[in-house]
Amino acid sequence: MKIDNSKLWSTALDGYPDELRRIVANYEGGDILELGGGRRPSFSLGDMPVKLNSYTVNDISADELAVAPPEYRKACFDVSGDVSNFEGMYDVVFSRFLAEHVRDGHAMHRNVYKVLKPGGVAFHLIPTLWASPFILNSLLPETLGRKLLTAFFPIRKEVSPKFPAYYSMCKGDTEGMRRKFAEIGYEKVEIREFYGHYYYDKLPVVKQIEDALSAVAAKNEWSWYTSYAYITAWK
Repeated sequence: MKIDNSKLWSTALDGYPDELRRIVANYEGGDILELGGGRRPSFSLGDMPVKLNSYTVNDISADELAVAPPEYRKACFDVSGDVSNFEGMYDVVFSRFLAEHVRDGHAMHRNVYKVLKPGGVAFHLIPTLWASPFILNSLLPETLGRKLLTAFFPIRKEVSPKFPAYYSMCKGDTEGMRRKFAEIGYEKVEIREFYGHYYYDKLPVVKQIEDALSAVAAKNEWSWYTSYAYITAWK
């Protein structure tokens, strides 16, 4: 059994840049904010489909932002903390593999809502529970987790190295996820699910079992066994 290619994990990772560009194309002259971009913003200023007023890079670390390219605006704050200085400033807020590292996902998405302008949109690429690699990632001590990642699991350039991971509000298109976004105040939320992953590529037997399970999950649209998701939420 094969996984539907439109739901395959690689579609989520490889398609993220074009998906973001499609969103940004609706906000010519707008202001966009990348959360957790640090020293390496995901996109060059010339890589957007329309002319922007500003591209701001956020990070919790001032040291990381200090070495980010000087052409970007920079905003140092904790996405789950005080964002009062940035409320209502951005048309598009986006992140890639940040949400799982935030202890309080509800606080993060509530703050994203606050910093968006009316009519703005948030776009996040997240890993999701209950995919087995992410369960392990959340349970393993950091030192052991790093050793296992190095020894067995190939790391794509799009994916962060081993940082503390909590997976708060990192699930597929469940009733609970939609309810939480509605409670925050978002007018509309879309959660696109993807299945499978590459973490067991060096473990052939385990990979075959996991691929078969992911194929069944994709066919039956089991939201509890997604591996990645796009979250798009409109204010």
